[in-house]
Amino acid sequence: MTIPSIIKNSIPKEIPAPPSPEFLNDIAQYRAHLIDQGLPVIYSVHHLGLISKFNINNMIHLCNMPRDGFYKRFKMKKKKGGYRVIQTPSSELKYLQRWILKNILENRPSHECCKGFDLKASIKNNAESHLNKEAILKIDFLRFFDSINEKQIYRIFKGMGYHGNVAFALAKICSVVPDKMFFKSFKKNEKHLKKVVLEHDGGILPQGAPTSPKLSNLFCLSLDHRLTLLASKNNLSYTRYADDLTFSGDYETLISVKKTIYKIIKDEKLFVNMGKTKILKRGSLFFVTGLSVNNKKVTIPRKKKKDIEHHLHHCIKNGVENHMQKSNITNRNFKDWLFGNIAFVYSVEKELGAEYFKIFGSIQWPI
Repeated sequence: MTIPSIIKNSIPKEIPAPPSPEFLNDIAQYRAHLIDQGLPVIYSVHHLGLISKFNINNMIHLCNMPRDGFYKRFKMKKKKGGYRVIQTPSSELKYLQRWILKNILENRPSHECCKGFDLKASIKNNAESHLNKEAILKIDFLRFFDSINEKQIYRIFKGMGYHGNVAFALAKICSVVPDKMFFKSFKKNEKHLKKVVLEHDGGILPQGAPTSPKLSNLFCLSLDHRLTLLASKNNLSYTRYADDLTFSGDYETLISVKKTIYKIIKDEKLFVNMGKTKILKRGSLFFVTGLSVNNKKVTIPRKKKKDIEHHLHHCIKNGVENHMQKSNITNRNFKDWLFGNIAFVYSVEKELGAEYFKIFGSIQWPI
């Protein structure tokens, strides 16, 4: 009896060789390394799609094609002129980025000096590190997220132990390629950074992606380590809240280490916003990430308290709508705005915040 041609043609001419012991050992080590770190095991782009329950075709598109269709872009005005380009991922992409944040990034610790974008830190923690100091040095990064590129994001995931193809895919998912609107937003004093971004010709950290804050902290691990060592050697305190760096201690020491700080920042491929660098001596008002460190404890600035008290008083006395009209308040979310400000006070000064909440609760809010 002859074998039908359709069956005959389906029989492989050569039976694939079984995986080598070396290959199986590599896979076992790869898996064990990731599990030991509390990270999900991901073997490929397809596997990432399966475990994250993300559409495979869209996953392949994200990793191999322009990501423009997955982002909305809009301008946000800055207080001191110019604008910032916000790049917000689509709901579908945001779902995947949140999965990466929860399952991968949040399992990696930021440096202990890092007080922002971290579940265990806050602006109050940041300010407390600089109480009762003779002087404070404040340094800001220039366009922090824009300075961190796709290759650097790739190295973060590769450094965790992920295979190159997986790290490549994760970096693509967590970055966006800048458009013309983005490059037009650069000011004259930012030309050197614009040149760096253009030369890289790849993605950067998007301002609106949920993964960007934690990735920026992981990118800064080396920087934070070096600056912490420098501060320790010179009997200074150092903390970083996002793009705000604060050093405190002896005034003359702060002046002497400033150039070294700049050099370390440059070595780590970041840029200083020279116009925002300040050294303040005891006697002037000390503020760290918006909080006062002039007394023995961290407090809300007096101006902030007076502003809240003004709104509470007039909402009770004149009624909400009358107060808003007289004060030219056009914010439809005024109630939420005031509640948020009181919650901010409560997070720093609980007794005062509780008092504000009590008054807030007695206001007759329009339906």
